[in-house]
Amino acid sequence: MTTHRLRGLADSEPAARPRPAHRVARRRPQVRDLPPAGHNVVQLLGPPSERQLTGRLNAILEVLGGRRAAAQVQNLVDPALFARLLTHSRLPSTRHRIGTLHLCQPTDLALEAATTIRSGPRVLALAARFKRTRTGWVCTRFHLLAPRLGPARAVPVRPSAA
Repeated sequence: MTTHRLRGLADSEPAARPRPAHRVARRRPQVRDLPPAGHNVVQLLGPPSERQLTGRLNAILEVLGGRRAAAQVQNLVDPALFARLLTHSRLPSTRHRIGTLHLCQPTDLALEAATTIRSGPRVLALAARFKRTRTGWVCTRFHLLAPRLGPARAVPVRPSAA
């Protein structure tokens, strides 16, 4: 039978050292990587979550309802949509609830959202488009589709000749 015995280290033999943790070399930012002066850049990992999109749509709806200043959503929308929000007629100031959000990403740089809005007894449709920019995702299109006002017209049906 074989016997095993541990031997001690000799005086000249170095002890085994633990291996250092893996380090990732970080590249220093170059001048071309930096944004223009006065611009903030967020890390663009991917599209915003449904919760973030619902919050942005809710903020735009509050601007349209007059419960929020338009300047608060200026960095969330593109300049053309911001100008439209400033001149747009106000919605009735009833509370609204955003329904389930339906998302579609036709390209890596675009995201489209559709949902329903409950505003009192009315139900409205909402369609929005978000675009990825250097400073984050901004809303470029925002369409609130209201039902037609007025009585519905009946289409006359002609009897078939038989």
